[in-house]
Amino acid sequence: MNTGFLEDLGLGKNEAKTYLTLLRIGKSNSAELARESGIHRINVYDVLNSLIAKGLVSYINEAGTRVFKPESPEKLGEVLDAKRLALETELPQLLKEFNSKKEPWEVSILRGVEGKKSQFEEMARVARNTHNRVFTPHGLISFERPPYNTVLRKWYERLAKQNVDSKHLVLDTPEARQRSKMLKGVERYKVRFSKEIQFSPVSWNACFDLLFLTFHIDPYLIIRIKSKEIAQAFINSFEMMWKRAKSEK
Repeated sequence: MNTGFLEDLGLGKNEAKTYLTLLRIGKSNSAELARESGIHRINVYDVLNSLIAKGLVSYINEAGTRVFKPESPEKLGEVLDAKRLALETELPQLLKEFNSKKEPWEVSILRGVEGKKSQFEEMARVARNTHNRVFTPHGLISFERPPYNTVLRKWYERLAKQNVDSKHLVLDTPEARQRSKMLKGVERYKVRFSKEIQFSPVSWNACFDLLFLTFHIDPYLIIRIKSKEIAQAFINSFEMMWKRAKSEK
């Protein structure tokens, strides 16, 4: 039998071979185990002592000789439970060490339609009881392209169910007003238009500690920044522009 799955559970290669050999031949002494497993007799004792400590092997004395027998494979579950408990005990300290060295913000690059879908999915996954701010300094031409034309309305509806208020500030053009009707009636979604906005192919989306800058080129180029401070700075700027903009009519 392959020892790999036992090694994946944390047993050493010789431990796995010895335990499987005992399961196959039943109780035996160290000489028999060495012969059947192919492990040198000098090493067998160390391996057996380790398996005994793990609760997977026990022994009895017969005529002055130790005879070893395997414990039920159900004991492997107990081995895993012990490892899990050890991890849970040490995890808080490990996380503390990790977070103490963690960068104050993260930056990554997403590309294309799949990258945009990843943005939508991440934001929907983490956003709860918060605010979503979207700044689009162009005529919403993206609304007619994938993935916007298939998932955008569902995405805003999902955010609404999670108590996320969405505000969308858009460059005021006839085309943008027409395309914005795609989201008409979505709860917790508001759109305003502004002629003060300068046209740009770069839009952005800020929500809690996430900021996404989208370059509307082919394929999309999206810069993802995870930083509460940076996202909040964009949100603050957004709110000032929002007050001066016009509501949809």
